[in-house]
Amino acid sequence: MIDLLLAVLFSTGWFIIFRYFKTFKVDTFPAVVVNYWVCILTGLLTFGWGNTIGRFESASHWAIYAFGLGILFISTFYLTAYSTQTIGVTLTTVSAKISLVLTVFANLFVLQSASKTFDIFNYLGIILAIIAIVLSSISPKNNENQTQKSVWWLPLLIFLLTATVDITVNSINAIFVKPEQSALFSILTFGSAALIGFLILSFQLISKQRKITMKEVLGGIALGIPNFFSLFYLLKALEFFKNDGAFLFPIFNIAIILASSICAVILFKEKLSKLNLLGLGVAILSIFLIAYQEIIKNL
Repeated sequence: MIDLLLAVLFSTGWFIIFRYFKTFKVDTFPAVVVNYWVCILTGLLTFGWGNTIGRFESASHWAIYAFGLGILFISTFYLTAYSTQTIGVTLTTVSAKISLVLTVFANLFVLQSASKTFDIFNYLGIILAIIAIVLSSISPKNNENQTQKSVWWLPLLIFLLTATVDITVNSINAIFVKPEQSALFSILTFGSAALIGFLILSFQLISKQRKITMKEVLGGIALGIPNFFSLFYLLKALEFFKNDGAFLFPIFNIAIILASSICAVILFKEKLSKLNLLGLGVAILSIFLIAYQEIIKNL
């Protein structure tokens, strides 16, 4: 359970840092590329060469999947940033978090990795989680929503990519990755994203389409540390819950929304509407319904 709390904490951390990018006018893509190199360095400094890259030979049969996941990572991460700036935080958040529907479906009926039999209260909790995400994300209409009709495909793509990332992480971790290989898996995944990003950014810098300043470097450093640990502890949480993504991902997503909402109020002085507050209340209820067996068992 500690691993799940840490995964939520670090995921919320990079969300907060991401919010500051717009405040300090940080160019997102260069910062994202720097962030992935920082992720690699963070993993190596924390766990050492011998516990990570030194074990590459034992992971050679699944390394290609980690590299493929890295491409999905940087694509989804940057597209989410673009979506936030284009159609606003509201629709982007809904599109990303509502993807838990596909994640739960894949875990229950494809991977069949649920560690318990879901009853009517668990399914009701999943439905309420979706409702909570929508309610907690609703904000008053503003100018940033005016472009939604012209880029209708963007939230759909965010939805599909986020679900694909969650399902792929869960699948690779369940089938291939051993508990002692979590740090290596994280480094290989971020390494692939870093390499792809470096190639694209190098072309843009040479062709003078972009430039990178100290703001992007500092932004990438600030983002990279929590980004690495958010994935690492998510993998550890999946291991703890026996790769039961149907149980874990709804709680994980809802907990991030709760933590992010609290941080938004405290740090950014955002005001929550009655619908937002209702959504947070429904979120707490949904977590209880999804996990009530475990909660009662541990009382």
